[in-house]
Amino acid sequence: MDYIFQLPLPPRHPPVVRDIRVFPGHCYRIELPEAELNPLAEPDYALQHGLVGAYRLAPDASEIEAINIFGQPTLGFVWDADLLPPRIRQALQGEAGQPRGADFNHLNLLDTRMAAPEVRLIQNLPTLIICPRFELEWQTPAHAGQLGVVQLVESTRTAVLANGESVALLDTESGGNGPVLLLNDPADSAAVKPVCGFQPQGRQQRFEFCHTASQGIPAEIDGQAVASLSVLEKYTLYFMQNADPLQPDRYIWVPVYLPIVWGWSIRVQQRYDGVWDVFRRKLIMPTPSTEAPALPRWRTNTLRCRNGAEI
Repeated sequence: MDYIFQLPLPPRHPPVVRDIRVFPGHCYRIELPEAELNPLAEPDYALQHGLVGAYRLAPDASEIEAINIFGQPTLGFVWDADLLPPRIRQALQGEAGQPRGADFNHLNLLDTRMAAPEVRLIQNLPTLIICPRFELEWQTPAHAGQLGVVQLVESTRTAVLANGESVALLDTESGGNGPVLLLNDPADSAAVKPVCGFQPQGRQQRFEFCHTASQGIPAEIDGQAVASLSVLEKYTLYFMQNADPLQPDRYIWVPVYLPIVWGWSIRVQQRYDGVWDVFRRKLIMPTPSTEAPALPRWRTNTLRCRNGAEI
């Protein structure tokens, strides 16, 4: 039986009055008395108030650094302008070249689609595949920017062999890691994947972003025939922007839209004629979420969570 779940949409909040002198992802001098600077040395406190000392995205882990209150000058990156208290907002001083636009950059999610999962023959290997599609509109009125995506996943992929033994092909849960960074290719270890070209200020474009999840179905593992294969996964996608990824001392990656959550639970096995087919599936359709962490964080990646069984 098929099940398709649509997550409830997050509530709409009244618009926030914003100070257009302060832009997410940019570095600012923080001009406050020492007594008011001290709390910002605590990473959690600064994070809750829209600031970080640094935000580094590496394949093995994301890292949030505290603000160095002893630096001359004291610098911090804004990751969410809406969280800034008025006192801190007034204390932020930018460089002469920073934007003075009338609006922030925007990403609009116009539509999402996700066809039913299926088994395809790819290079003579039966492959389970699903492909959510996102229709996006990217506007850069404030400043030029690179749009990218960080994809986190909680995953268990299990093969059941003909002798009844279960073999975990991918397991992100056993180490208590929480969501991990999705990496499929050891040769491409970038944590943030560009979804379009670098966009100049004052432009807008519409395009479709496709996220494909797949799992090859081996004929046997460790000499035993594979009888069935199950996948249970929850994905969280973060669309991020950066004014210039080549200048990490001036700009960081920051979310430009709510996290988008989708998932699937599926089992495939061979029919009487030997063809692999879907026998059970449950889908969570892609939906913006206010419950997922607003800033992506991880401690490992999917390449490190794979099983090295002989296939």
